[in-house]
Amino acid sequence: MFFKKLLILLVLTNFISIPGMANEAFLPIYIINRGHKFLHLTSDDFVVSKTNAEIHSEIIGQVRWDRTEQNLLIPWVTLRLRTRISQDQKIHYRYKGRSYFTQQIGQEEISDLNISTFDSDRIEVFLDGQSSGHVGVNMKRKGKRKKTVIEDYSCSGYNVEIFGFDGEFMSIGCELIRETIGGQVISSLRVHWMCNEFRTLDLLKGPYTIGFSEGRSSVISVINGSGDKKEITFMVDFPKRIHRLNTAVGLGPYLYKNEYGNQAKEPQTLPSFMLYGNYYLNNVHSLKFFEALVMRESVFNHAGLYIGSEIGKFYDDRLVFSTLLGLQALSYRFDSGTDDLFTQMIYPQGLEITMHHPWDLEKYKFVVGGFLSPQSDVIYQNFWLRFGSRIFVELNYINWQHRSRSASMYGVSIGMPLFSAF
Repeated sequence: MFFKKLLILLVLTNFISIPGMANEAFLPIYIINRGHKFLHLTSDDFVVSKTNAEIHSEIIGQVRWDRTEQNLLIPWVTLRLRTRISQDQKIHYRYKGRSYFTQQIGQEEISDLNISTFDSDRIEVFLDGQSSGHVGVNMKRKGKRKKTVIEDYSCSGYNVEIFGFDGEFMSIGCELIRETIGGQVISSLRVHWMCNEFRTLDLLKGPYTIGFSEGRSSVISVINGSGDKKEITFMVDFPKRIHRLNTAVGLGPYLYKNEYGNQAKEPQTLPSFMLYGNYYLNNVHSLKFFEALVMRESVFNHAGLYIGSEIGKFYDDRLVFSTLLGLQALSYRFDSGTDDLFTQMIYPQGLEITMHHPWDLEKYKFVVGGFLSPQSDVIYQNFWLRFGSRIFVELNYINWQHRSRSASMYGVSIGMPLFSAF
């Protein structure tokens, strides 16, 4: 039964990743707003430039946003090019190393091309195989705008600041690199950027990358199409070293009830103790462990050790699916005066979904997770909701049954960092 449910979850994961669904809000509440970071651009914010008077051009549809490999959010538009059908000349276009041919509609030849508006590349026009001008799309500045720089969520927490720009449009993305050197995890930060007006002095087009390791600032000279030069400054802040091991502790009230044979205790509110640990292995896998304990006359304790693996990222890497594969040691005693401590190994497997920056709260996380047992003789259910940053709130429900023994607990706890090492 567990594996059937896991299969359903994986199918849903694949469905969410369908490109056509990536712009839709499939959740019942709007937790992830992909458009929050975007600039409010329409087709009126662009102007088409062309050197061939026979070509008629227009921007159709809405501005679309795509993420590059460098975590840059770039606006794209669809440019429709129209010419009258000519028996004497054949026309086609070339853009970014690819040739585009026309379709015939009525008395016109039409071609629709997707154009990156942060890229100065032009569409080259060919008549009978000979170059005959070009077509491009430029952004209008429209004076001083409140927001012209797009800083991706991947830069959250690194305090990226830019000085020297004055109304130009710019996109910034970040990538934290973690390398194991001498047994320590050393961090470096790559800041990727692209500007719609300026290039570096070698006139090579972006995106450009600044690699920060020891330093925390960089000054770059740039030039625009009119020959105007300026200097821009990038400043960042990030830890030089990342600890492999991070732990946290949680405390809170839980409603607890348990049974043994024909005996049952009335539900009672007991204090709970939670211990969480995460040991970094690489950029995909980590070793996770936890301890959950409620105890008075009765004891209900379970400790787990799991390999956590990220199996998919969606919605601009803000929605992360992870598997939890491992085992638990569970200890139970109905009452200290009537029975001995019962201990067994159980093997529930889990899935966790992490939403980074939910409701546009940067550096926060909203986590939904659960364990189910594939063992026929053990019923084990463990579900949790967690929200916060360094300090977090967790709602948790745990239910266990094995033959004549059963225990369950649910409640809320407040978690906070305990220590980091290695």
